[in-house]
Parts: sequence; C-alpha cells; structure tokens
Amino acid sequence: MAFDLSKCNFSRCKGECLVRCPYVSYDEDEAKRAVRALIAGEPHPILKDCITCAACNDFCPRGANPWDLIAERQEETGVLGIPADAKPSSDWLTKPATVIRRGKPGGPLISAGGIYEVVPQAEFLTGQVFSDATIIGGGPYACGFTETHLGRASRPVKHLPQFIENLARTAKEFGVDEIVFTHDACYNVATTLAMQQGVRVPFRPVHILEYIRNWLRDHPDRIVNPLDIRIAVQGGCTTRYAPKGGDREIWSDWLADIFDMIGVTSVEEKRVYTGVDRLCCGCGIFHTQHERAVDIQRKNIQDAADAGAEQLLFICPACISVMRATCRKMKLEPIYITQLVKRALGEDLGPAGTAAFGYPVK
Repeated sequence: MAFDLSKCNFSRCKGECLVRCPYVSYDEDEAKRAVRALIAGEPHPILKDCITCAACNDFCPRGANPWDLIAERQEETGVLGIPADAKPSSDWLTKPATVIRRGKPGGPLISAGGIYEVVPQAEFLTGQVFSDATIIGGGPYACGFTETHLGRASRPVKHLPQFIENLARTAKEFGVDEIVFTHDACYNVATTLAMQQGVRVPFRPVHILEYIRNWLRDHPDRIVNPLDIRIAVQGGCTTRYAPKGGDREIWSDWLADIFDMIGVTSVEEKRVYTGVDRLCCGCGIFHTQHERAVDIQRKNIQDAADAGAEQLLFICPACISVMRATCRKMKLEPIYITQLVKRALGEDLGPAGTAAFGYPVK
C-alpha cells in the first residue's frame, strides 16, 4: 500500500496497470501518459473513469501501487462527486459503540465494524457457529476503508491508531486476545495497513473465513447436510489488500477449506473474471454511474453462470448489498457466507434468507 514512485519505471513495464484494467480501454502509450499526468499532479480522465477497485495494484509488475496514487488524486480533486443523498460511510463512523449481541463470557469477540446494518448481522451471525460470540459494532470499530470508494482514501490511515486503540481496549474489556472481523476491509486495516504504517496491534486479528474454517474443523460432526452444489465467488475489492502467503491470497485458502468440508465445488477455474482479474461489485460508482455499475455486475454474474455456478457466494456485506438485485434478475441466487454454512449445518436461515438488508429480494 502507498504509491512508490521509485518503482514506477516506465522503461520496465508495458503500462499493465491500466492496459489490463477491465473498466477502461487504454493502450500502453495512453496508460503511461495517464500515470505520468497523475505523478505530475495534473488532471486526467482516469480519475473519473476509475471505479476504485484497486486492481491496478495487482496488475503493476513493479509493485508501485498505482491505485494509491489515483486515490490520492481523487481526494485532492474531489472528482468523484459523490452526491449528498448517497449514504456516506462517514455516517457509519459517527454511530456510537454498541454490543449488537452479548455472548458467553470468554467467547469469541466479533467486530461487525460500522456497517453492521448493511447485512442484518444480528441475524446472519447466529446459529451454532456463533452461539457463544459477542458481536460489537459502531463508529469506534469502523476502519473507514469504505471511504476509499468515496474519494477519501486518507481516512483509514489517519484513523488507524485510534481504530486499533478502540479495539484493543474492547478486547481487554471482554478478556480476549483476538478479534474476529466480519469484513475484509477491517481485517486488512488491522493487518496489512497496520504493518505498513508501523502501528502495533496488541490483539490477533482473525478473518471471518478463518474463524468459520476453524470452527468447522473442530466440529466436523455438525455438518449434517453436505451441499453438493457449484458456486462462484465474488472476491470483492478489499480482498486485494489481504495478507498473502507467497503468491496466494490467504482468504482464498480458508474458503477452499470451507468448501471441502461442506461439499461445495468452486467453478472459479472455469471463469474469465477470477483471481486478479475478478470484477468489482460496482459500489464505488453505484450512485454516480449507476448504469455502468449494473453493466459490470451483469458481465460478472453472466460469467459465473456460464462457468456453471448455481449460486454466487459473497463474503463482503457491501458487495451483496449492491449486487443481490441484479443476481436475482439474472436467476443466480446470491448467498452470504454465513448462510451457506448454516445450510450445511441443517439450520434455518431466518427471515433474511440468503441475501442482505433483512429480507430476500422479491
């Protein structure tokens, strides 16, 4: 993370950062002109065309992190123009700290961050896997990473020390030494960003997928309904910041283990838009370029269906909230990770069903 000018060497790349971008059509010369303009602090259409997915960081062969340069310029210029009636993530940052549900003393402590209402966490984080867990949420536990999609990329960095302090204090209060995060963004801020910024984290951050994987390993006898279904995965933009084990993203290994245990077959190897080429949900432009966002979703969902997926799995609350309607219109069921596991455990999904915002889309 953070743009590294010393690694942005145009004589040693082919402009892959923007040539490979699936949302614009730049050749090598155009890509390099765009990045040169941004380095010089000059305006360029890429600032508006960028959908804030951070894929260009993965595409850059030099590891220069060009997305972080784009994000910096977007914040300086205010070019994204997020409308006032679009619910800003800054609203979530002002919510008071709350215990969404109190679990058993010494049980797992789960942070739903500031977006605990985006999917109904009080209902989605229920059942055997979460029966002992205490769930917290609110502004003090919000990492602010969603601000990067609204042209305010400095927010998670500026707030980082206070974010970690708030969580550390709460972990001590509940007598635990680790915190489970329901959203990639918060987990990545407490791991990747904290390491990059040299901020000490006095508790162990745990990804929701790691937590579920470990619970299933400890309770194999609880899997009473192996699913035997084919599933595609919406990786989400924030997974691009996740810690890596070698060249692999650790979150995908945890998910693969979960799939093996509950009888799910991934179709990702048959997809065009997968791995580093996975597509964004479009949340960054959902309010300002709505039709463009929906077109991206359609392309993404059709690719999953063409690969033989029976369902599209989400691990990000924001992704499922903006894609669920398009999924249903295209006859591919969206399902949140906790609900998928509940099915394998033979549990009722509750009124919220598989999707977000409390109830399935009709």
